[in-house]
Amino acid sequence: MLCIVLFIYIAAVTSNEIETSTNNDFETLLVKSELESECTTCIKVNTTCYNISYLFDIDAPFRNNIVISKLSVMRSTNIIYYSFEPKIEDEEYYKIGFTNLDDPANGSVISVSGGKKVMNFGTFDLDQDNAIVYLGGSDGVYVLDTKLDRVAPYSSRGDTVMNLFYKGNLYFVRYGEFKVVRKKGDTFDILIDFMPVKMFVINKYNVIVFLSFYGLFVKRGEETMWLSKNAFFRGLVIDNQDVVYAWWIDSLYRVVIEPKLGESRIVKVAHIPSIGALTFDKDNNFLFTAGKSLFRLIETTAKVC
Repeated sequence: MLCIVLFIYIAAVTSNEIETSTNNDFETLLVKSELESECTTCIKVNTTCYNISYLFDIDAPFRNNIVISKLSVMRSTNIIYYSFEPKIEDEEYYKIGFTNLDDPANGSVISVSGGKKVMNFGTFDLDQDNAIVYLGGSDGVYVLDTKLDRVAPYSSRGDTVMNLFYKGNLYFVRYGEFKVVRKKGDTFDILIDFMPVKMFVINKYNVIVFLSFYGLFVKRGEETMWLSKNAFFRGLVIDNQDVVYAWWIDSLYRVVIEPKLGESRIVKVAHIPSIGALTFDKDNNFLFTAGKSLFRLIETTAKVC
C-alpha cells in the first residue's frame, strides 16, 4: 500500500479562507505542510509530484454540515455540476447546482420550471457530446438541455432514481429494485440483478465497476470479481482516459482492470483528508471538494515534494 502525505502551501489562501472553507482535519494538515515539506505546494503519488491549489468555495444553500456527493464537468462549457444537501428547512433534501469554473460567480441551482414540484434531484450524469445533463430523483429521470436551459421529463416517472450513468445510452438504478437498467430507445435491459447495486460506472470496454451492499465489484460479461469488502466507498468516477477511481473518507483508489478479470484489484494512490466528491476537468486534472472548497491537482515536473 502506498504511503502518501499531502502538503499544501498555506500562503496560497488567507487565514480567513482556511477558517471558512476547510474542516479541522484539512486545516491541521495545511499547518503541518509548511513545517515538514521541502515542496509545500505538492502532493506525491509514487514518484510524481502534483501541485495542489485552492480554486474557490462553492456557493450554494448548504446545510451546516456540508455534503457534496458528486461532481462532474461539462467540458465544452467548463461548467462543474454538483449534487448537495440543502438547508434542513428546504422541502427538497437533495439538489443539483452548477458553477462556471472560469467565472465562479456565475452559477445556480437546477429547478423545474415554476419551482413548485418537489424533485429531490440527488444524482446526475453528463452527455458530453450533446451538452445534456441527466437528472435523477424522486420522480424518475429528467433532462437539462444546457443549450436551451430547459428541464423536461425523460423516463421512469414515479420511480425514485438512485444512481445514473451515461455512455451512449442511459443507465440507472431505481430504489426498491437496485438493479442496473439500460434504457435503449423504448427498451429497458437489466444488466445486473443478482445483487443490489448502490452506484456504478462503465468503461469503454463495457466493464462495469459497481458498489453493492457487499462491497466493490467488477463485472465483464458473465464474469464478476469481488475487489473489496468495503461497502462504504463514497463514490466512483472515470477520468478522461477511461481510468476508474473510487474514494472513501480520506483515501483515493485506482481500480485496475486486468485482461484476466480475476487479477483486477484496487490500489491506494493518495491520502487526502475529508474527500467529499471528485471528478476531472477538461484537461484531466483531479478536482475534489473538502467541505465546500474546490481544489485542483496538476501534475508537475518537480523532483522533490
